[in-house]
Amino acid sequence: MIRFFQSAVWRGIAVLLLCAIADAQAAPAASASSPLQQHYDAAQLLQKAGKSVDAAREYRVFLSAAQQELAEGYSAAGNYARAAALFEQAAELAPDSVILHLDEARATLLAGDPSRAAALAQSVLGTSQPDAHARAEAHQILGRALLRQNRDREARDELEKAVDLDPDFANSYDLAIVCLDLDDDACAGGIFDRLERAYGDTPALHMQFGMAYGNSDFVPKAIAEFNRVIAENPRYPGAHYCLAAALLSAGDDAKNVPAAEAELKKELEISPRDALTYAALGKLAVADHRNAAAEKYLKTAASLDPRNPDTFLYLGQLYFDTGRIAEAEAALRKSIELTDDPSRNRFQIQKTYFLLGRVLMQQHRPAEAHAEMELARSFANRDLSHDKGELAGLLNNSTMTSDATGGPAAAPLAGSQKRASAPESLRALEKRLAPAIADSYNNLGVIAATETQYAQALTYFNRAAEWDPSLDGLDLNRGRAAFMASKFSDAIPPLLRYVNAHPRDAGVRGALAMSQFMTRDYNGCLQTLGGIEDQLASIPQMAYVFAESLVKTGRTAEGKRRLEELESAHPEIPDVHRALGEVLAADHDSLKAARELHAALVLNGSDAQAHYDLGRLSLESGQAAAAVPELQAAIRLAPDEPAFHRELAIAYRLTSRSEDAQKEAALSERLAAAAQAGQQPGGR
Repeated sequence: MIRFFQSAVWRGIAVLLLCAIADAQAAPAASASSPLQQHYDAAQLLQKAGKSVDAAREYRVFLSAAQQELAEGYSAAGNYARAAALFEQAAELAPDSVILHLDEARATLLAGDPSRAAALAQSVLGTSQPDAHARAEAHQILGRALLRQNRDREARDELEKAVDLDPDFANSYDLAIVCLDLDDDACAGGIFDRLERAYGDTPALHMQFGMAYGNSDFVPKAIAEFNRVIAENPRYPGAHYCLAAALLSAGDDAKNVPAAEAELKKELEISPRDALTYAALGKLAVADHRNAAAEKYLKTAASLDPRNPDTFLYLGQLYFDTGRIAEAEAALRKSIELTDDPSRNRFQIQKTYFLLGRVLMQQHRPAEAHAEMELARSFANRDLSHDKGELAGLLNNSTMTSDATGGPAAAPLAGSQKRASAPESLRALEKRLAPAIADSYNNLGVIAATETQYAQALTYFNRAAEWDPSLDGLDLNRGRAAFMASKFSDAIPPLLRYVNAHPRDAGVRGALAMSQFMTRDYNGCLQTLGGIEDQLASIPQMAYVFAESLVKTGRTAEGKRRLEELESAHPEIPDVHRALGEVLAADHDSLKAARELHAALVLNGSDAQAHYDLGRLSLESGQAAAAVPELQAAIRLAPDEPAFHRELAIAYRLTSRSEDAQKEAALSERLAAAAQAGQQPGGR
């Protein structure tokens, strides 16, 4: 808990930071005529002209638009986690953009975080900016998020609001889904009838109706809808597959399993390279012990889609049933590796862990087997969101699609999912934009630093590092901004890298040493200042830091000598008096220690540590009554320090204030527990 005076080193570091405006890099943003390039070029010209406010505005416009473009690409590619992160950064730079906030909420929901998605949607609804269409979209996202959290009635309320504002296909369809989840098929049927009147009697429409019924366990109605699709178009992609899935989940295996297999084979005639259909046929063959056929189907499925975990689960089952234990373990572990979203089908992943446990038992590995079976049990007990798409483990809930008229588009084969990967063109775009994005964030950081907004500058520099950690001068900027923002732990890594590359930069070495000292890395501080000890006398603050670090690392005699020399040369520094008082108290020289501590408090009466040291010295000298006011003063200045309350509890007990002592002791324990859990900031 040291409060430093504004010495030369602090002022010097501040000046260095403010002078560290990096020249704008002519990084390629996009084509020369694109709006992105125009904003980026304008920002650089304005910054060079000294118009920092205007330059910052153009940098923010460029960054927001660039990251929005990338986010839209990742969303289209199915990498919703990356898209959500990019939309978040774009929205940070354009906080008034309702569209960006809605895009972020939607991508966050698709990335599997319904709680955050709901909060984002509610935030949009809490502003006065969105128009009716945007409010409808926010209610829709919120309704979907609540549905994912099994809060069906609340979801229905939100989706009804969305339909009232904008009764388009997506909003109406989502409301029908919630009605089905609430077992209100009359509500859903009414909505579907209205949609059919609005958009016509088409196979695409009935495919969506069928999936809605099937995913909500209204299997007979799902079968009827899929049969209607086939009646209207026998070669409609996915219809035979969906019908097979519905038949399998209807029970009556003797009748429906052969019928489902026949439908799956019809699907292959339409889509001969569909991995999911091969996997489904393989699953049926495994269950029927047609092992050769099962292996052929499943290996074909794996070759067509090597990222589907279910295929490897079925292969693991086949290998286990046929005694191929090593291959079974490999297939099951592959299935687990590929299951990046367990909530997609918790029953499948639960079965995978359980079967892997059985495999390990057969291999006489009981400890590993027990661990896998415990994981299986954890999925059985976990309260996950709706397990959509459980129709016999085949039909997965697909993303709602619509065509240009707002009606349902031709649905992809049921169960198909976008993989979280980016096409080459998107990766190329990101690679092309990354240097300009990093440079723009870096320049925003420099502009913020010149305005002494060091915490904001650090945020910008950290963003720049996410895009190009090797950007010239970035380590120096990050370290200085973190130092000036008193975020010393954050300052150390970039400053250390910079000092290792530029060992003769004394100013940055000083900032690094100070940061290490403030984070109690006293050995690191001494190492950083090693070799320049004799040059520290001209900078009292650094001389103090070096001397105190010597004391803290056990080199007390040398540290004490340096403190005494510093006190003689600069008696106006309160920290030096307190440090000397602590050394003298440790040497049991109570009188001199008390004199130094009193001197520190005369110079700086708000030094909590000095009050604490004096109170503790009084306790050790048997003067509990004198200790009480000093410890009380320390607590007033630093109420979250557990040690201060602990010593005051002792002083209260010694002065017969038992009730006060109990309160202080209990508070000390609570603060210590909170500090250990990271809930309270630490202090020196």
